[in-house]
Amino acid sequence: MPHYQVLALVSLDAVDPEILRHLSTAIAKAFTLPVQILPPKPLPSHTFHVTRNQHYSTQLLEYLLACEDHDGLFRVLAITAVDLYIPIFTFVFGEAQLDGKAAIISTFRPQGEASGVRAPHSILMNRLLKLSLHELGHTFSLPHCRQPGCLMGFAANLEQLDKKNLEFCDYCRILLADYFNRNGL
Repeated sequence: MPHYQVLALVSLDAVDPEILRHLSTAIAKAFTLPVQILPPKPLPSHTFHVTRNQHYSTQLLEYLLACEDHDGLFRVLAITAVDLYIPIFTFVFGEAQLDGKAAIISTFRPQGEASGVRAPHSILMNRLLKLSLHELGHTFSLPHCRQPGCLMGFAANLEQLDKKNLEFCDYCRILLADYFNRNGL
């Protein structure tokens, strides 16, 4: 049965096109859904917090949902190079609506190490894919998982992110399959 749902990737401000191409291919394979790369969008200035020098990820999700050209899309994953936050955390790698349409990840923290050294390209791509699949998993109703190594586990820092597997645990795979079956995907 052909899929009619389109999962879209959109960069907010400047993001390396190679990152978008890599994520597009890997996400399409992981979820067996067609993935389309949309033209980049500007970062809305109202999401920037001057004191924190970060963008409020929840407001960026609201911005994505308000974009009229996203109306017919199944899911939208935004990728940005700016640092993200929500008020209760110093930073976030990304955010998503649970069982919603929009998610966002940032390349800002995954590209560096605590020591200030930039991560090798292969490690960066692996981290961004983990974050993308994790946040999209939330849009497919998957909550955070406590199974060690599961892709849906919460990661508060790069060390925890790097320890995650690049796959969902058995339980999360069942939940994901149930979600796709219930929704005819």
